[in-house]
Amino acid sequence: MYYLILAITLAIFLGTILLVHYKFPKLQKLIVERIMVFALIAVFAVRFMSFKDVQFNSDNFPIYASFGGPMNGFLNTIGNLCMWFEITAMLMVLLRPWTHFKTATFYVKFIALPILFVSAISLHPMIMMMQGDNHTSVLSIMLPIEVGGLLALSLFYLAKDYKVKLSRHSYGEVAAFAVLVNLFTMPCFIPHFFFGMGPVGRTVIDFNTIHRIFLYSACIIVPLGVYFCLRSAHQDKIHYSLVMISCGTLISYFVGFKYDSLLQPWDWPLHLCNLAMVLIPICFIFRTKRLFYFTYFINVFGAVLAMLMPNYRESMLVFNPKVWYFWINHCCAYMMPLLGVALYEFDRPKLKQFGFSSVWFFIYFVFVLFLNTIFTGLEGTATPFGTITGTDYFFINSTFIAEKLGKWAENIFNNLVVTFTINGRVMTLHIVYQLIYYAVYALLGFGIWFVYQLMFDIADSHKALHYRLKGIRIDKLALKSALNGRSLDKPMDENVGISLELKNFSKKYGLNNYYSAKNVNLSVKGGEVFGFLGPNGAGKSTCIKSIVGIQPISEGSISVCGYDVKTQGVGAKSQIGFVPDHYALYENLTGREYLNYIADIYEVSKQDRDERLSRYIERFELKDSIDNKIKTYSHGMKQKVTIIAALVHDPKVWILDEPLTGLDPTSIYQVKECMREHASKGNIVFFSSHLIDIVEKLCDRIAIIKHGEIQAQLSLKDIESSGQSLEEFYLATIGDNVTKVEK
Repeated sequence: MYYLILAITLAIFLGTILLVHYKFPKLQKLIVERIMVFALIAVFAVRFMSFKDVQFNSDNFPIYASFGGPMNGFLNTIGNLCMWFEITAMLMVLLRPWTHFKTATFYVKFIALPILFVSAISLHPMIMMMQGDNHTSVLSIMLPIEVGGLLALSLFYLAKDYKVKLSRHSYGEVAAFAVLVNLFTMPCFIPHFFFGMGPVGRTVIDFNTIHRIFLYSACIIVPLGVYFCLRSAHQDKIHYSLVMISCGTLISYFVGFKYDSLLQPWDWPLHLCNLAMVLIPICFIFRTKRLFYFTYFINVFGAVLAMLMPNYRESMLVFNPKVWYFWINHCCAYMMPLLGVALYEFDRPKLKQFGFSSVWFFIYFVFVLFLNTIFTGLEGTATPFGTITGTDYFFINSTFIAEKLGKWAENIFNNLVVTFTINGRVMTLHIVYQLIYYAVYALLGFGIWFVYQLMFDIADSHKALHYRLKGIRIDKLALKSALNGRSLDKPMDENVGISLELKNFSKKYGLNNYYSAKNVNLSVKGGEVFGFLGPNGAGKSTCIKSIVGIQPISEGSISVCGYDVKTQGVGAKSQIGFVPDHYALYENLTGREYLNYIADIYEVSKQDRDERLSRYIERFELKDSIDNKIKTYSHGMKQKVTIIAALVHDPKVWILDEPLTGLDPTSIYQVKECMREHASKGNIVFFSSHLIDIVEKLCDRIAIIKHGEIQAQLSLKDIESSGQSLEEFYLATIGDNVTKVEK
């Protein structure tokens, strides 16, 4: 009979799809991807809520291992695996109309469709493992309709997306996603089926410290694994994955609740963590922010406390479905809200969101307090829906939490009570204990917020680093392509020789609306001493720091001797010697140790470094102090060490930012001589200074910058031929009024 219903359903669905496709194509989205989908959701809901799964609800059902049960071991295994994987396939098919990324097509084609084919063949084992026999029931009718409808929709999506091809790297992605989702759709009785050992199995009370460490570690590793799997994904895929996971765990959770339970308010899933299982899918599906932040601030903390103080019987076996039911429930209740924020599905919460959450929590607390009091007072009363049992929602109606805190808490619970009578039934409120309980929980929830924030700050930093490394890998691939097979050590342009080029360079800091440097174009060739002038804040240091690679380039490009500063940073830096305006030295080293350290970085041979250091130490009169610690040096001596360090590797481009500050006249003369000598060898000397007279006597060409833009770029000979001094030309260029004083 199962297979007849399946065949009829498949024929009806496929016939309807074909009819709509050819006769009413404009209605295809409405009928096929909306009405049919919601019809199958209704079929699943009726099927799932209309029977009590014997593997979860019956302690006598003989499923202690894969070789026990109503059939042989092989069919038992097939039935349970199909029950499990069919849930995954159903979610993939039913969520397909609302997904907008290409890989979702492959999930249906390569995961859902094969599962549904096997499930269609294995209907008999599935029904046997669900209800224990093959009698006719709502389950035995609805399950074939469900599988047949899902199979028809899968075939529709296969035909609709048949042109979409799976790239080679996508195979691993699809396989990884299948493992990830199946982990969260797993029924709680599956571990019992495969690993349970019946009455001789280990009980929960036997768990020692090592077992508990393993268990709690798994509750940390699983969400971290989900985070790392999804952190780089497109936001559509993140949303889809979180909806899949939350719906899968919701289905696993509701195996313990059937339609008759919903008619009994004393059995409703109103425990805080149980409520989270219902709220979390709603939050992700509909993106309800206020409801989400309630689960974030209130449920997560409650779930962690519950895992630290589990309330199942210690005599239960480790693989008992109810033990796994507890851990799946609470692990997801604490994990999913954190993932929702960590993966940017929801914004980082602020104080306002905590305020709303506190209001919702107070309403919830009062509501369950009312239910606890009423149903405990009416315990044993017969109703049309069954006999009322007492409730202990949120553990505020018993000493379960008080016992963990000590005798003082039990005394408050038992002694400070308020009682009243309704229709002869005594109702009891442990009012003081319950008020303290609420206040402490709310304060702890607020305190744990800061722990969450620290975790998210770490996650943000890690993500930024991840994207930075990813960008470096992409830049490397682009560099390989640009070099066209040449070694990565080679300059991008081998024909420019010794040169410094800034092309349309711009730099903007952080969120500033203005540019510190805007469309700067400079070209300096070997053999030149080039002066860079401008008032304070004009953009000189911004340009220099970008040239030497201290800060990133916002726009444009910079090249040093053919090396692109942005993509060939190491190559560009190897050509540069830099004297900053504010030096930073390792002052516990001697001058010689520091200079040898810099020479090691640039891989200068011993022969070359000894010759250069000897020459510069003699020139700058440091012979008597070079072996003293740098912290004993004067400002001028430290400046000299910085200059020598910039020259120890004989750079092609020597860049100096206000290099003469703090030097005595003799040292200034020696620095100027070094600059002339360095340029005479065909190298570049590029320096900024406010000392106009030195620039005028020393430089071949200059550039003047103001407000981040180059105002002039010309040779000193051109200025001389205009009849102006450099000082007059500079002041006129930057806009300052100059009045000549007649002698």
